[in-house]
Amino acid sequence: MIEIIPSILVESAKEFERRLRLVDSLVKTVHVDILDGTAFPHVSWHDAQMIGDINTPVVYEIHLMVENPLPIIAEWKKHVPQLRRAIIHAELDRPIGLVLEEIKQIYKLEAGLAFNPETPIKDKLNKEFNLDALLVMGVHPGASGQPFLGELILDKIRRLHADLPTIPIACDGGTTKEIIPSLLSAGCTRLVTASAIFGAIDPQLALKDLQAMI
Repeated sequence: MIEIIPSILVESAKEFERRLRLVDSLVKTVHVDILDGTAFPHVSWHDAQMIGDINTPVVYEIHLMVENPLPIIAEWKKHVPQLRRAIIHAELDRPIGLVLEEIKQIYKLEAGLAFNPETPIKDKLNKEFNLDALLVMGVHPGASGQPFLGELILDKIRRLHADLPTIPIACDGGTTKEIIPSLLSAGCTRLVTASAIFGAIDPQLALKDLQAMI
């Protein structure tokens, strides 16, 4: 199933809930970007306890752009019953396979692996990893509204799809209406987008327009 997944990267609880309420009646999954300044020079608001108190029908996937993801995953698992999937970055200086196993075995979540635009797949992807999802960054991590990086990203998606054809692949960043057909052709089934929705004059209409394309 192809899915449009709104991405929330904010600096306050108020803005988090505002964006969530714009989309939570229209989608099944919401993607939350988590940055703490350790892996990339940005910080986002992602208070698990406050988010867990928000009544919403959606499930969450968290995209951990941090150097030490497990303590944050533990907090989310404790406080956010709607948490379904945790995505870590392939570039971490940690035993990726063991972190993925802990996500699945200890926290009973789907485990995903994300790749930055320039990260070589062959250096970071072990086919023995116990994966439920893959994510390719279409832009550099940290800020919404960046332009899609083009053939570099599409080629990475094609390679991943060829290597692991049964695992869903998401693209995160730069996923505009103009880019979506190319992403689908390359093998994406999940399209993570922020500015194409929340940067629009009418975010709900923009989301519906994206959904109509798939």
